[in-house]
Amino acid sequence: MKYISPLLVLLLGVSPLVSAVEHNQLSDGQLSCLLEPSKEIELSSEVSGVISELSLGRGDKVKKDQVVMKLNSRLERAALATARARVDFAKRKVKRNEVLYKKGLLSDHERDEMLTEQRLAELTASESYVRLSLRQTKSPINGVVVERLLEPGELVDDQPFLKIVSLDPLHAEVIMRSQYYGQIEKGMPISLSAEGRPEQAYDGKVNRVDPLIDAASSTFAISVEIPNKDQLLPAGLKCRVEFSPVQPASE
Repeated sequence: MKYISPLLVLLLGVSPLVSAVEHNQLSDGQLSCLLEPSKEIELSSEVSGVISELSLGRGDKVKKDQVVMKLNSRLERAALATARARVDFAKRKVKRNEVLYKKGLLSDHERDEMLTEQRLAELTASESYVRLSLRQTKSPINGVVVERLLEPGELVDDQPFLKIVSLDPLHAEVIMRSQYYGQIEKGMPISLSAEGRPEQAYDGKVNRVDPLIDAASSTFAISVEIPNKDQLLPAGLKCRVEFSPVQPASE
């Protein structure tokens, strides 16, 4: 078993099927790839309608559960107001007749009918509220808008209207020689330096080791994760990762 010096891996988003030149680089312990967003989401609406509000554009930051788009909802608001008015009327009717019921002037059947009407009115109001809530879309993640596909006044149905990416954390894929399979484990700490920032090191970890080795290139892929809370690192940078010394598997 031979000992090798600390492994430096340049990150570059390429196919696991590397060329002969890249394979020679791999023999030296180096490959290239790119820092990439950890998530990329295309938002669409649960219901169709005409967009009334969509102010976010490319580069805008969004927070999880932030409303990013609203549809025209005049009819839904009117329906909810009507349903709530019926609930109020049903409650007043039950309250007015409660005294009569206690005095025996109202039958059980009549009282049950009023209580049922109240319950049905409440369910209708609840349904109207749900229908109204579907007229707006919230972001499921913290992220940054990378593309707006529709404008206010346009019809939206099942097509996406906004693309959002998450830059915290960032991910990058590294292609490793098969002889190191089993030596790289999930959770292993790494240190990353980015293109144009050679003096700055960013701590991260291995978050995925592919369970398959590509037979054509004798390589396998791993994914590393870099916390980026302040979003100081942009996606798309070439970077380099340093691992602790790794022993290659015995031949």
